[in-house]
Amino acid sequence: MMKFKILVIALGMTVASLSLSANAQSTSGNITGEAKAGDTIYVTNTGTGLKRETKISKDGKYQVRNLPAGTYQVVPMHADGSFEPSQQLDVRSGSSSRVMPLSKSAEANTP
Repeated sequence: MMKFKILVIALGMTVASLSLSANAQSTSGNITGEAKAGDTIYVTNTGTGLKRETKISKDGKYQVRNLPAGTYQVVPMHADGSFEPSQQLDVRSGSSSRVMPLSKSAEANTP
């Protein structure tokens, strides 16, 4: 009977360690950035067509989580309906990709 209990405990610990290691291997990543409060960020995977959107809150920061690895087109839309130029970036498993803000010179040259 004692051997059976030890076997059950060992088996339980093995199963628990396998599930922990499976969770550590992420197959998705995130996109982070900053925008004006009230803006909406549209994110599209250029390979699969997967689409997500997020509304920007008061602090101006956003994060689109759990995106499958791939290349994404990120398009910010202002509350008035106008769009910023899109940016393309790669999302890698287990990491965050940051959308870089437009430089002042790029903003000055945008009609």
